[in-house]
Amino acid sequence: MVDQLLGGLFGAQDDDDDDKRRGRARDFVDRHERGAHDQMGDDEVIHNYRAAASRLSPDEYQRAAADALRQMDPEQRKELRREMRRRSRDRFDAADDSPEELARTMRRADEEDQGGGGLAGLFGLGGGDSSGTKSQSGGIGGILDNPLAKVAMAGVAAMAAKKLTDPNR
Repeated sequence: MVDQLLGGLFGAQDDDDDDKRRGRARDFVDRHERGAHDQMGDDEVIHNYRAAASRLSPDEYQRAAADALRQMDPEQRKELRREMRRRSRDRFDAADDSPEELARTMRRADEEDQGGGGLAGLFGLGGGDSSGTKSQSGGIGGILDNPLAKVAMAGVAAMAAKKLTDPNR
């Protein structure tokens, strides 16, 4: 079961067994929870975010996002909200900075902008921004110029890992 759920996530290889996949997922979650985002490569975060988001239902995505956002302080959430609004040209503007409201907005961005990469697309990683035009920063540079995007995406992937490895959570 875990083999199917975690396949392709957290650096898992096709020949990894369930224990190895769980270990990789736990390592990723641990680094996120310790705030050791500098120990996470941008490619690792992007890959895990995209893979995890694609495995979650919209409701599960929103719960994972809210859980991740609760770990950010209010000023970080405020800045993330401001950046989401700016990068989407006001298309994705949360009503407030609460984890629940920001998670709803992130869910909407993910649902409405799948072709553009959802939240990752807003930060220049989906081939275009939410308006369908190329991001000015583009590529990995889009995530590097805003560390809060990396924290938010790593958080969604980490919370998804917890859910995928322990469905009773």
